[in-house]
Amino acid sequence: MIKLLLIEDNAGLREQMKWALADEYEVFEAETLDTAVATYKSHMTQVVCLDMGLENNPERGLEVLDALLRIDRQAKIIVITSNTSETLGPRAVELGAFDYLNKPVEIEELKVILARASRILQLESASSEPQEIGLVSDSEFLMLGSSDAILQIFNHIRRLAKTEVSVLITGESGTGKELCARAVHYHSQRRNQAFVPINCGAIPESLMESELFGYMKGAFTGANADKMGLLESADKGTVFLDEIGDMPKSLQVKLLRFLEDQKLQRLGDTRLRSVNVRIIAATNKNNLADENNEVMRTDLYYRLSEFEIRLPPLRERGNDILLIARKVAEKNRKKFDMPKLKLSLRAEQMIAAYTWPGNVRELENRLNRASITCMNQTIEPDDLQISDNSYASLNLKEAKGLFEKNFLVNSLKQAKGNISLAAKNIGVTRPTFYDLIKKYDLEA
Repeated sequence: MIKLLLIEDNAGLREQMKWALADEYEVFEAETLDTAVATYKSHMTQVVCLDMGLENNPERGLEVLDALLRIDRQAKIIVITSNTSETLGPRAVELGAFDYLNKPVEIEELKVILARASRILQLESASSEPQEIGLVSDSEFLMLGSSDAILQIFNHIRRLAKTEVSVLITGESGTGKELCARAVHYHSQRRNQAFVPINCGAIPESLMESELFGYMKGAFTGANADKMGLLESADKGTVFLDEIGDMPKSLQVKLLRFLEDQKLQRLGDTRLRSVNVRIIAATNKNNLADENNEVMRTDLYYRLSEFEIRLPPLRERGNDILLIARKVAEKNRKKFDMPKLKLSLRAEQMIAAYTWPGNVRELENRLNRASITCMNQTIEPDDLQISDNSYASLNLKEAKGLFEKNFLVNSLKQAKGNISLAAKNIGVTRPTFYDLIKKYDLEA
């Protein structure tokens, strides 16, 4: 339970506030500067409600504010001011207060501000300890993300670990389909066996059948020895068929037959070989269930997609964008021997606002280049070389909404989560700002 210190010299009002808040907070009380400092030090209360009118002297309240912030600059202090002073609240915020309210206090509004302060405290506490937010995909790779869509995918992967069903991963280029396939393999019972990735678009059509299924000596000109195919080499493991839509339809028939009975025949061979592999396929193509689609047989699609995972584009993953960007910067510290490498606030704002048509792959490539070209080991917007057409793929309504959401996020960052200060900075009232936060489902 969050510890809350009430600093109020009116005993009756203090008791009312304590009664209203005691169910959600562990409440401590003080009525003077000395008792406030002593109580704060002894209990290290994380959140403070401070009446600025102690001893009917607003300057006394500012003294308390200063004294507590000297003990802990991260203290979340909500000041309560007299309705006769319009400048005291903003002045207190400028000096380090978290937010302010005017008397008479609406208890529900106070609860909202206290909840926000408590939430930010939890986030600050969590971010002070190094931790990974994601799903391990093998000893070297991690699927990063904390958005609802990605967390649901993590849950699907854990469930798939208990089965042997074929998996089809769909999504735009650069969304991390191979990383997802590695995660499925890593969490399955096959994790200690081979994971064989095959890019169907990178193998010439004339060689694809022999590469997948193998061949016998003399099967064709140049076949000077027996050769095991990639499917056979993954026995007891997992085969990842990337860009399955680029596989010739004539070969898709043979793959479908293999999926039915797990038996293959090398080119030039007369016998069937039993192979135990799990097939995971991936494609960036759409409408594969349509019989008229030009890239995949529908019977193969339904056989591969016993379970389908759709990876969302990066632009739909909210705060995952910055989470991934910071992780890439962290990796590049070692990769490029730059121990102080970091993203500037302006660079982070640009990264969060850009639509990333190339998804995670584009983000990684731009950050790798920026890590090399940046000055003083600080990545700035110019280092990212992001064009101004980040809204080009959106309609007018979507572009306006994206701009307004990013504008609100940036104003909150600059105000360090203080809604009153953020509202003042962008020239709107606090109720209007609250409405906008609710509209875009933001956490201050």
